[in-house]
Amino acid sequence: MLTRSSRLRTILIFCLLPLFSCIPTEKNPRMYEQEKVLMGTVMKIKAETADPDEVKTREAFNAAFRKISELESDLSEWRETSPVSEVAREAGVKKVTVPLPVVAVTLTSLDIARITDGAFDVTFLPLGKLWNVKSRKIPPSADSIASAMAKVDYRQIELDTLRHTLFLKKAGMKIGFGGIAKGYAARQAGEVLRRHGITNFIINAGGDLYVSGRKKEGLWTSGIKNPDEKKDMPIVAFRVKQPCGIATSGDYENYFTWKGKRYHHIIDPKNGYPAEGLKSATVFSDDPAKADAYATAFFIMGGKKALQVIRQDPSAAFILIDREDRVLRSPNLANYIEEFTAQESF
Repeated sequence: MLTRSSRLRTILIFCLLPLFSCIPTEKNPRMYEQEKVLMGTVMKIKAETADPDEVKTREAFNAAFRKISELESDLSEWRETSPVSEVAREAGVKKVTVPLPVVAVTLTSLDIARITDGAFDVTFLPLGKLWNVKSRKIPPSADSIASAMAKVDYRQIELDTLRHTLFLKKAGMKIGFGGIAKGYAARQAGEVLRRHGITNFIINAGGDLYVSGRKKEGLWTSGIKNPDEKKDMPIVAFRVKQPCGIATSGDYENYFTWKGKRYHHIIDPKNGYPAEGLKSATVFSDDPAKADAYATAFFIMGGKKALQVIRQDPSAAFILIDREDRVLRSPNLANYIEEFTAQESF
């Protein structure tokens, strides 16, 4: 599963600025950009609006960032005072009353865990902490992996959606929302922008994107690089046709090498070792939280099993790059994007 700060990025053809700024154009609309550090990463908002009132736009951005900050307080497993941390402390002991965002994210996580047969599992945290590739130089022992895996099992989560309680049945179990929380936060922040009248935007949640509307020149445009290529030209370039989340998982940003083999951060909960088979998995979905979670799951599952999931849940589509640099596309991809030759705009 995905550990913290491990999301591979898609390539955007624009640059987001560190402070709130307006990019003037010859005519309305105007483009606004702002970024803040939240949820352990850089959160960036870029929006285009015809409203000449910059104060209103600033208020909308601030409200969206406040929403993300509120969700971080609820969903973080790194904050000792968060509901998620309390659930871990009471694992095997008692149920914990949790706020609605924790209920919502847990419910989506369980749905995706079931449909991916556990490839996505928010109880992965003991394994994720064991395989901390930023500090490790050699793989953990087989015994320590087996010990961590004994605490990983989404079926041991007991969620009561009516009473808003959450219970981990085994002592030592922990929940980590690192593979889904940023996508959920991006969607909630997008809803805040819409309530303020802003519908044309991109929210970049540490590499997880939520894209809505368009810009003056046309549809928002993005691309996916081959992880092993140093050149900036993407292997796939596309325009985003409808509001959706876009998330990519890959093995090349966080890893260590031992005895000639690369060990990366995306751990398969089935065997406790880094997943093999793909270089990257990019997922598009109406729900950015789903895109976030499925990107991890599909990287672990591979193309054939990912396609089986898409047939059951057509609200997501994918682009996968395998070890032979073959690009695999789900049949429903055109629902979300239209591809073009990169040289046209890059």
